[in-house]
Amino acid sequence: MKRIRKISLFALVLSNTAISLGLTMLFYSWVPAITASGSERFMLLFVVTSALVALITVVSIAYAKSTDPDYNWAFSGAYDEAIDLREQALNKHTIVSVAHADGRIKEINENFEKTFGYDAREVIGKLPSMLYGEFKDEASFREVFEVVSKGGAWQGEQCLITKDRRIVRVHTTIIPRFDKSGTHTDSISIRTDLTHARAEAASEGRNAVIEGLPDGVIVYDPETFEIIYVNKNGRKRLGWSTGEIEGKHMFDTFTKFDKGLFERYLAPLLNGDAKEVTIEVVHDQGPIEILTHIDAGPDGKPTLISVVRDITERKQSERLKLNSVSMVSHELRTPLTSIKGALRLIESGALGELGPEIARMISVAHRNSDRLLEIVNDILVLEKLDSGEMDFSQSTLDLRDLLREAAEANAGYGEECQVHFVVNDWGSAAEVHGDSARLMQVMSNLMSNAAKFSPAGADVNLYIQDCAGAWRVCVEDHGPGIPESAHKTLFDSFFQVEDVQEQSRPGTGLGLTISKKIIQRHGGRIAFETELGKGSIFYFELAKHSASQEDVDDAPRSAVA
Repeated sequence: MKRIRKISLFALVLSNTAISLGLTMLFYSWVPAITASGSERFMLLFVVTSALVALITVVSIAYAKSTDPDYNWAFSGAYDEAIDLREQALNKHTIVSVAHADGRIKEINENFEKTFGYDAREVIGKLPSMLYGEFKDEASFREVFEVVSKGGAWQGEQCLITKDRRIVRVHTTIIPRFDKSGTHTDSISIRTDLTHARAEAASEGRNAVIEGLPDGVIVYDPETFEIIYVNKNGRKRLGWSTGEIEGKHMFDTFTKFDKGLFERYLAPLLNGDAKEVTIEVVHDQGPIEILTHIDAGPDGKPTLISVVRDITERKQSERLKLNSVSMVSHELRTPLTSIKGALRLIESGALGELGPEIARMISVAHRNSDRLLEIVNDILVLEKLDSGEMDFSQSTLDLRDLLREAAEANAGYGEECQVHFVVNDWGSAAEVHGDSARLMQVMSNLMSNAAKFSPAGADVNLYIQDCAGAWRVCVEDHGPGIPESAHKTLFDSFFQVEDVQEQSRPGTGLGLTISKKIIQRHGGRIAFETELGKGSIFYFELAKHSASQEDVDDAPRSAVA
């Protein structure tokens, strides 16, 4: 209809022009004496005839309007179209609702349905308080009712609740409408969703912070390991420009990257067994620590975020401290050995019979000298491991044999602690490439800890698990478990856990540190699982023999998960 009106108007203008030209030509031939100039006479006649035709047209339009009030010609159609376009723009970009004077909603647009999750049938006839939720008592909502009920317009920010209980922040403008008599008929509410804008602003702020962090940050896909983002310091460390990131994978970040080790390192994270995992590796520029956690992106798809930290200074500091302690240990070792031998000789009665009190004191001194010598020996072992001076004799070995030998070797200590070491038979061969003596040392450290923290009469279970490309060796106790406050420092030097009864246990505090470094030198990882009141499982993972590297020393050095 509107298109027809437009065409009618255009046709009317053309016809009026044609009529004016026709009349002008007619008058031009009839009235030759109006002026001496032909062109001036023609223009004068054209103006007169055009005015006459225009007058007739106006009268015709007035007559048409008086006889057909609903017909507003093309002028009304153009106005209606402008109104329609404005309404379309409003509906497309804002959330619109119209409410009766008593507040009941009578109309909503599509954006209202999309934003709040309600179908029109669920909203029509309801009060807008259904959107207020726990915010209905806020002063801003009371202010809305007061202002609008008095005929005023209101605008401001509100927090509204969707059907699925999400919070949506909106900017709202509410305008009351009145009829000719001044009666409040309804109110129109126009809202703009600020949630996404605020989220984008917050995201931009976070991105700016991440970009400026002193540590490197790498975001990548957990399935393909394809890199999504690297911050400024990460790019600097890797020697990449922003344009070089596309198509890169985590395997491109190191000259010698052990894919199998990296996947084993991430396994607890991807399986949901750990919230974050840490690994120490020797990068081209020196030692670094990589802390990784999993994050759900805006689209819900999980991504991995690794924070890469240069630990050169920390390692140098640790090295200096260890050097100082090892120097003292070297000086102590010889006299301690002599003291220990003398005490053993006295305790044996070779120098004469001892009274009960003296025998007790000699026994205490002997035990303490044993413990002190054990600490000295552990410090020297740790110093050798840190300096790379400890030799590893690599060969193919079956972990089933390792477990059986470890159970036999530590049976005496188990009897002292009144626990029994139980080897769960694995069945098939579980071969790895490693140093049997060093791995036996790891087993002894884990088993002695398990025995110390187990109740009398309990079993300590030793078993093997198949973890894709690696074998996992587990030592499971049924002790008090490890408090969460100790989880991050458990493998630190000289750290000792107090059990839930707050009882300290004898030990050097170096066993787990040494065990971690030995497993690192084997290209494996060591970790634990624990539950208070139920016990703990300490385990280490080594690559299966077929997947092992020939040169283990070149493998990245993994750390505790």
